[in-house]
Amino acid sequence: MKRIALLFCMAAVSVPVVFAEAADRIDIADDLYLEALSENVWRHVSTMEVPPWGMVSANGLVYLTGDCLVLFDTPWNDRQTRTLVEWLECFHGVPVEAVIVGHHHEDNMGGLGWILQKGIPSYAIGETRKICRERGLPVPAREMKHRETLRFSEKDVEIFFPGEGHTSDSIALYLPDEKILFGGCSVKAMENRGPGNTAEANLDEWPRSLERLRDAFPDARIVVPGHGEPGDMRLIDHTISLLR
Repeated sequence: MKRIALLFCMAAVSVPVVFAEAADRIDIADDLYLEALSENVWRHVSTMEVPPWGMVSANGLVYLTGDCLVLFDTPWNDRQTRTLVEWLECFHGVPVEAVIVGHHHEDNMGGLGWILQKGIPSYAIGETRKICRERGLPVPAREMKHRETLRFSEKDVEIFFPGEGHTSDSIALYLPDEKILFGGCSVKAMENRGPGNTAEANLDEWPRSLERLRDAFPDARIVVPGHGEPGDMRLIDHTISLLR
């Protein structure tokens, strides 16, 4: 039945039907796929050409909380975001209830304009909303505290701003029922050999912020970086070593 629903939703949102070899991955467009992290959580991965880096993939999360879906970060642009949301709502039969923005960069909120147009509630901390207003970017509608627990269908989503790092407004998200931590672009994948884009980084504070993040969620079993493959808490130590 799930395969039939998958085929139907692929046709409904006009994207090619592509089944990856791995049972936990679904390609829903040439530049967008989902990968299961647990029964209720998926990593959404979108790609875009970004000079001078070339083709860059970016991670976000999808959380099925029961009778709704929560997204952490959008894909790179409105087209990818529309494809993702329409596919998810078709396949699961429940609405996307919220989009939580990790920070103001394009790989986190490039599709926010479409989200706002559709009236889907969007959330960010005050620093992100301020930067968006100053730069003429779409502004997330609702403001979060630096440490706050949001509740969706009896499931908790913990928001944490550990301090400046990759940017002055980079937050992390923790799903306590799943023990999954989304570290965002302040956490680097094991395959990374450098800190990546540091144009807006606070290099002095970044390691201390990661130490606070590590201390805040010691029970995390899966850590998802902003780019690259997920791992465990060793990703945080790896990032600290890259910075130092």
